[in-house]
Amino acid sequence: MQHRHSSIRIVDNLAEITRHHDRQVLEKSLLKTLNELFPAQSLRLFRIKRHDLMHDISLLAFCVNDVISSSEQHPKLNQETADELTAAMTEAIDKEDIVSYRPAEETGWNVIYPAYDSHGEIFASLVHHCQELPSSIDQRLVHGILRVYANYLALIDKSQRDKLTGLYNRETLDEEITKILVNQSSELNKLMASPNDSRRRRYAIKHWLGVVDIDKFKTINDTYGHLYGDEVIILVARLMTSGVIRDDDLIYRFGGEEFVVLLKAANETDAMQAFERIRRVVAEHSFPQLGQVTVSIGFVEVSAQLSPTDVIGQADEALYSAKNEGRNQVQNYHSLVAEGKISEPKKIASSDVELF
Repeated sequence: MQHRHSSIRIVDNLAEITRHHDRQVLEKSLLKTLNELFPAQSLRLFRIKRHDLMHDISLLAFCVNDVISSSEQHPKLNQETADELTAAMTEAIDKEDIVSYRPAEETGWNVIYPAYDSHGEIFASLVHHCQELPSSIDQRLVHGILRVYANYLALIDKSQRDKLTGLYNRETLDEEITKILVNQSSELNKLMASPNDSRRRRYAIKHWLGVVDIDKFKTINDTYGHLYGDEVIILVARLMTSGVIRDDDLIYRFGGEEFVVLLKAANETDAMQAFERIRRVVAEHSFPQLGQVTVSIGFVEVSAQLSPTDVIGQADEALYSAKNEGRNQVQNYHSLVAEGKISEPKKIASSDVELF
């Protein structure tokens, strides 16, 4: 009977994990489930990215004393503990197996579980800090739950991708912009409450959205056909994703020959340089039969707009200006407003809005 109850509990927890579609919520749900099934002093979930022989390891979420938080709230580890943990995670990645060790400055055990994606590559790692070393059966259960998490994540990822290019699709874009706007509002409120807090440094990193459009694409389609036009779209997508942007930046297929890039930069100059890099990489590539293909880009800071539609609309205005100015260039919405080339929409006062 006890075995049956524990089985039901595991199934219920798996159902809870697969109830969510947002990645960050899914990560926290995974830690909540593992903490309920296998009580721990702490649980940490890390993202693993391989770059040649190096591993880029970054914290996604953690659970301490039954409280689950995102990476931003994690207390800084001392250098010895961080080095010890990194070395153990690297060992687990290299061995492609579970690794356990006794941390030098903590009691109990750290057990490290690698998580594999659909291609058999390690994409995440779970660090389970507990007083007693888990039994082999418990370790297999944790490993199995990580497999369910990885498989479900792959399904979510597939549903969010454009079939032609493999980039994120338009539906996912609105969700991401909304998330940024909501987080900015929340972060700004916290900043106002504690202006000397370290949050000021995090808030200094801004989000920028750029609409990228392939120049004279209709002519390419009319001259060479739609199949070749699709090949041009695929190649431009590959050029943008192959080292042009950073891992944390996002590219979306917006529709037709248009793409949207969401990136982080500290200021307008850095954002302009990032979008210029995209424009230059495409312009300098030699396309079969065509030679040069260029893109025009309009971008805007994601800040204080009312909705994703407003953000994209402002970037579109900057793109329209880039097209009119001769194509193959980058235009910044805020600079265009400052120069009087386009007019900023009037802000609606709350007293002017009638409900019902």
